[in-house]
Amino acid sequence: MYFGVRNDAGQRLLDEHVAPACARRGFHLQVAPEGADRGTALAAQAVRTLLAWDGSVEGPQDVYRAMTMWTKLSPKHLLMSRTPLPRNVLTRHQCAPVHGAAFGNDVLGEWFDRQLARVAGEQGGEQGGPVAGASLPYWMFDDPADFFLSFRGTRQAEAEAWRAEFVARTGRPVRMVPPNEFAYPTEVVTQQQQWEGAARLMHEIRATGRVIFFPSPDYFTSFWTSTEALAVRWLTAAGRRPRRGERRLSEVRLLTDPAPEPLLGTRALTDAETARFAALINNGDPITSAPETMVAPRGPARLLRAFVRRYGYYREEFTTDAFWHLVRVPCPACRPRRTAAEVDWSAHMALPGPQPQTDAYGYFPAHAGELARGTIRCPSCSGELRLVNRRGVRTLWQPVMTTEADQDRPVIVSHPVWEVLT
Repeated sequence: MYFGVRNDAGQRLLDEHVAPACARRGFHLQVAPEGADRGTALAAQAVRTLLAWDGSVEGPQDVYRAMTMWTKLSPKHLLMSRTPLPRNVLTRHQCAPVHGAAFGNDVLGEWFDRQLARVAGEQGGEQGGPVAGASLPYWMFDDPADFFLSFRGTRQAEAEAWRAEFVARTGRPVRMVPPNEFAYPTEVVTQQQQWEGAARLMHEIRATGRVIFFPSPDYFTSFWTSTEALAVRWLTAAGRRPRRGERRLSEVRLLTDPAPEPLLGTRALTDAETARFAALINNGDPITSAPETMVAPRGPARLLRAFVRRYGYYREEFTTDAFWHLVRVPCPACRPRRTAAEVDWSAHMALPGPQPQTDAYGYFPAHAGELARGTIRCPSCSGELRLVNRRGVRTLWQPVMTTEADQDRPVIVSHPVWEVLT
């Protein structure tokens, strides 16, 4: 079944690419009716071989009102989009541009055709295959690189040069997260958005099973690279039960081998910190979480709440506006200068409230309305920061709960991308 956007671009994708590809490969195509809802998708999930979605957000019409969590969890869904996907949408098979870019229907049509070839079991049918400029998890699930390279963005050129030499010498691919893949360097983010990026990094590290650290003096000034080190600590924590089907880390080393301490000299996690990290990742993971987790189930569904609470869902700290909506502004002057031995994992995983002070990585809270003024003052160093919105918006998929009074509200919410000028 095909869920398409009902605009000119969406119709052309159906007529010029989706329908011909299905006809060529013998797939019966059924187009979801106008006004399709979650019931339509759930019924199709039960009986259809594939469900294809045009996830483009190009105006008031989109397919997200019909989307359910199965779209993200089930491998039978194919999600393609001319525009960047909502940041809390990550599926097994998707083709969409990274933030700040756009795709034409020809790119999506080629990818869709290859997906049908894969499902049909045709010789040479690709698992997904790379598309330049795409936000594609194909490699994460079906064709992972041999190594994940953890490096500071300030060392991008050095890291790329090392990777090129390493690949040429060994023939073993190395995954480097592209610049701005999850966030821009000085982007204003929410706490949930920070841990969403952390969860995406976890998926990347799990996929490769091997990590190489590119150490640098500023490695632990960044929340993101520090989180990569934390993720490796968590994956190798003593006594932690691996998840079902989880690929264990088989190798962790420094780029400058031989090295006495492949985990950069950070301390091991306590049992409480190990459990804490799992709860944060679960509530940030774009595959398993969405803003509906702000509201705990009621009635008979309370049994579900009781089951998933042990994984960190529906804890009060993860259902607050402070976690989902209160933005956090990075102050370049308050960014920490610390060594590996000085890293405090408990402070790293703390979720500060709305108090006007910087956290362990120099972020301080602000209300979204304050950003539009163009300047804001850091509560710790009193420095005035200039803000700019030059990269449009990020979108968030926010499904309508059955208990909500307004069942017709939009399910796609847009938030301006604010950055601190440095």
